[in-house]
Amino acid sequence: MNESADRPPRRRRALLSAALGAGIAVACAPVSAAPAAAAAVITAEHWLTPRTVQLTVATDAFAAPVPVEVTFPAGYEPGGARRWPVTYYLAGTAHDEATFRAIYDGETITADYPSLVVSPRGDAGFWSDWLDGSAKYETFVIDQLIPLIDASFATHADRAHRAIMGESMGGAGTLLLAARHPDEFAAAASLSGAADTNMPDTWNVVSIAPALQGAAPDAIYGPRASQEIRWRGHNPADLASNLAGVDLQLYTGNGVYDPAHGETQVEASVGCALESAAIHGPSVSTHGRMLELGIAHEWVELPWGCHGVALFQFEMRAAITRFEELFADPAAVPESFDYRSIEPAFEVWGWDVRADPARAAQFLDLHEVSARGLRVTGSGTTTVTTPPLFAARAAVTVTVDGIRSLVTPDAEGRVTVSVDLGPADRQQQYTPGAVASARTAEVSFEG
Repeated sequence: MNESADRPPRRRRALLSAALGAGIAVACAPVSAAPAAAAAVITAEHWLTPRTVQLTVATDAFAAPVPVEVTFPAGYEPGGARRWPVTYYLAGTAHDEATFRAIYDGETITADYPSLVVSPRGDAGFWSDWLDGSAKYETFVIDQLIPLIDASFATHADRAHRAIMGESMGGAGTLLLAARHPDEFAAAASLSGAADTNMPDTWNVVSIAPALQGAAPDAIYGPRASQEIRWRGHNPADLASNLAGVDLQLYTGNGVYDPAHGETQVEASVGCALESAAIHGPSVSTHGRMLELGIAHEWVELPWGCHGVALFQFEMRAAITRFEELFADPAAVPESFDYRSIEPAFEVWGWDVRADPARAAQFLDLHEVSARGLRVTGSGTTTVTTPPLFAARAAVTVTVDGIRSLVTPDAEGRVTVSVDLGPADRQQQYTPGAVASARTAEVSFEG
């Protein structure tokens, strides 16, 4: 399960088109028309400062093109031999792509930080694909923006040199995207993030957030009473086991005003109550869940801090210090992993998994996945395709719950296994009165 230094994008991603060109310090040339297969393309650029460019990206993830700001590190040269890490910054509720630079003085904070910082607009979308398909924030960042940035600029196009951080809604989004895509980010930092939507104060915020951009309440995941599985399938606390291979930082203030750290009375008037009521508790809850599961992480519970600029700047500086250390000495890719998802089909760490199409929405859990095998927990007939682990093998012995068979790998060295997990559950998990019948099967590979 080795990951190459510059591995290609996921197989499911659309082919993206972008190009480097001349600019004030560095630029990417606008693309006049996207090829038919493209899902996202840079159509314009506007230099805001000598270090920051605003890109306009046409994408099928939204009804209109979206702005993205890219801040370059000192010494960056277009077309130069040096490749650079990339840090993705996710803004809080109703903030935009300019927040990092214009409100938090991101250029000063990153003056000596050897990484591009990419900040897309997030509106009030909680960095998720919405239930009705009208907005696809997760799809845009993971499947479109990451490969677009790597194709357009001098980056290390690999997980080892890619980090993600964000404040408030962006902190929750950071943990969400890292948990659902742990093979994309080596490190993640939640800066006072609303990290556990199982807590009423937090889920109320997520419920009403779409109204800030003119949408109906609960547009993101649907009403929790009838769609709890969709809420949990996007909740960092429920997905904490997926984060075992990610270098994690989890920050929270405690709602106590402290002008010694630069906090103002304006921030205190609203930010203290917000940090203590909607941030501190969910962060403590997520921290506790990670401790329960043995997920290594850096927990920073500050003895001060109101939800505002001074707190976020303090947390950002600490987070990027750790990111820089990690970029200089990347951690190894995990030899095995656990992963859970509610999606009917997903790909993670090169493994392709497809649940029974007759199965209602529920969690499917993968345990101790490695080149030697895995355990699968769920319902229905689940299809698992390995990464290209067996390229030199004429046949592989596959054992599923004690039953052995010989399987011929495909041309790339992948093996596909059908795993019987009993009848597919027809009742959506967590629906009132629903009865789950998930079972676990053990799969091993030899030869």
